[in-house]
Amino acid sequence: MNYQKYLYIIFCSIIFTILVAFKAGSDDTRFASAEVSRIDGLLIFSDSKPIMQHDTLGIVELGFISGTQYETIRTNLIKRTKKKHSEADGIILALNKKGLDICYAIKFK
Repeated sequence: MNYQKYLYIIFCSIIFTILVAFKAGSDDTRFASAEVSRIDGLLIFSDSKPIMQHDTLGIVELGFISGTQYETIRTNLIKRTKKKHSEADGIILALNKKGLDICYAIKFK
């Protein structure tokens, strides 16, 4: 009679382990997580978006710059965002091949 109690505990443990392993294996968010760069105090999201809830403070347009390199564009968008939305926590870059580059200034909730 005592061995049935141990078999029941072992059986429940195996079922629990299988359920936890199935949940961990089916969760794709672990592949979508990444460390975000912080430049001049702003979190920079490029080809990505934050998982945390946030408000969009506004759109910042690039305007005219003398360069088409990613770093030049990013630096100018950061400067413009800091001037226009000093309370921003980060930006989401929306770069376009036609030169209509913008970013979204965001504030986390």
